Amino acid sequence: MIISDLKHFEQERHLWPAAIGRGIDYIVNRHLSEMEAGRYDLEGDNGVLMFANVQEVVTRPAEEQLPESHVVYTDIQFLVSGEEKLCFYKLHPDAKVIDNKFDTHDVAFYETDPAQLETGILLKPGMFAVCFPSDIHRPNCSITEASANKKIVVKVHKDLLQL
Repeated sequence: MIISDLKHFEQERHLWPAAIGRGIDYIVNRHLSEMEAGRYDLEGDNGVLMFANVQEVVTRPAEEQLPESHVVYTDIQFLVSGEEKLCFYKLHPDAKVIDNKFDTHDVAFYETDPAQLETGILLKPGMFAVCFPSDIHRPNCSITEASANKKIVVKVHKDLLQL
């Protein structure tokens, strides 16, 4: 997982895969934060290699959000407005899938595992987290109370991350 913000983006981008840098560039240069909620294709035919979902969501308590992971896409979760806690832990062989939608939606949801110590990241506007397929993550969690958020989730295909 990568956690950063726009203030440090330029000085850190050389440390990250180029596709992650391009994803952040798209957020900034295409003014995605000003767009209506919806999907926006960024790279590849019909956005198959990279696309952005502009979302308007209301956060909920962490225990109401299911942990999830992906196989094909890495998420860049960028917070435009509001506040959010994003929880995560590493994928492990004993993680129990309760809803496998990898084939149709590139997502699986997991049973909450109290034995896993989740790390909670507090996202404020301008911050982002990069969740790789090895990161089980629980997005859109309330910090103290429900918050109406606008966020952009850029989906980066695994083929763009190959060295």
